[in-house]
Amino acid sequence: MSVDLFTSPAYLDALERHGSVGHGSGWTPVVVAPERDRCAPAYLKTHSWGEFVFDFQIAQAYAQHRLAYYPKLVCCVPYTPVPGPRLLATDDTGRTALAHALIETAQVHKASGAHVLYPHAPDAAILDALGWLRREQLRYVWHNRGYADFDAFVGALSSRRRKNIRRERRLVGEQGVDIGWQRGDELGDDAWDRVYALYARTYHQRGQAPYLASGCLRDWAVAFGPKMPFCIARRGGEIVAMAFFFVDGDRLCGRHWGASVDDELLHFELCYYQGIDYAIRHGLTVFDAGVQGEHKLLRGFDPVTVPSFHWYAHAGFACAIADFYAEERTHVAAQCRALAAHSAYRVAD
Repeated sequence: MSVDLFTSPAYLDALERHGSVGHGSGWTPVVVAPERDRCAPAYLKTHSWGEFVFDFQIAQAYAQHRLAYYPKLVCCVPYTPVPGPRLLATDDTGRTALAHALIETAQVHKASGAHVLYPHAPDAAILDALGWLRREQLRYVWHNRGYADFDAFVGALSSRRRKNIRRERRLVGEQGVDIGWQRGDELGDDAWDRVYALYARTYHQRGQAPYLASGCLRDWAVAFGPKMPFCIARRGGEIVAMAFFFVDGDRLCGRHWGASVDDELLHFELCYYQGIDYAIRHGLTVFDAGVQGEHKLLRGFDPVTVPSFHWYAHAGFACAIADFYAEERTHVAAQCRALAAHSAYRVAD
C-alpha cells in the first residue's frame, strides 16, 4: 500500500487528536476502506477551507439554484496541498475499488460530490480512466539540477535574477539576524511557545484561527524528528521568524512560516533560499514550497500543474462543471507555458 509521510497515521492522527479535524472543525473523518489493505484519507466537509483547491464559485452556483453543496466528501490530507498517494492500495485493482468506494460513501452521506485532491500519478490514471472530472492547478516547484551548492544554483540563473537574489540575501544579512536549522524535537518549551505564536500570527492577521494546534505540531516533531526541520531566525537571542518543513523521500516540502514583523525579504530567505540551500546540501531533488506565488518564478522555481479529480451527484451540474474545467485546463496550460518562457534560468547572458 502506497503511503507517504503525509498519509501516515503519525501525521493524520495528530490532526484529529488535537482537534484540527473532527468535532467542530468542519472536517469529519470518514472510513473508506473496502478491504483491510485499502484505505483513503477522506472527510465530510461543511466548508471549503484548508483544501487549497478552491471551489467557492461552484458552491455559490449551487446556492443560487437552492441546492446543497455541503456536505461534500473530500479525499485529501487536511491543510497540506502536497501531491502524493490518496487511493492507498497495493495495485490498480485496489485503487479502482477505492475510487468506487468514495462515490458510494458520498451517496450514503448524501454529499454533493466526491473530490480527490493532489493525487500522484497512479491515482490520477485510475480516476481519469473512470471518468472523474479532471481539474488542473498551477503551482511552483524547485528542481535540483545537480548543484554543488547554493552559489552554483544562483550561477545557473540569468544575470538579473542572480543580482536580485544576492541583493535580497545581503539585505537580510544586514538586519543582524542569526539564521540556523534545528529539529523540532530539539526545541525547548519556551522556543515552542514562541514558534507557535509566530505561526498563529499569520492567521490572526487575516482574522482567522490557526488551522493547526500547538500539540499537533509538537506531536509531528516527536514522530518525525529529522524529517521535520525548522529554519529559525534569531535577533539578540530572540526568535523573530521561523519556517518549518518536512522531508518526504527525496523532496523537501515547505509548510508554514511566521514572523514577529512583516518582512518580505525575511520571508523569501527563510521560506525559499534557505529551503533551496537545505535541499542542495541534503541531496534532495525537489523543493515544494507550497501553493500559489508567481514571485517564486523569479527565484528559481518552475511552473508545473497538479491535478484534482471530482465526481458530482447532480448530473446537470456535472455537465456544466465539466465544461468549466475543460476551459480552465486550457487556460492553465497556456499560463504555464507562458510562465516557463520567462524562467529565471540563464539562456544566454
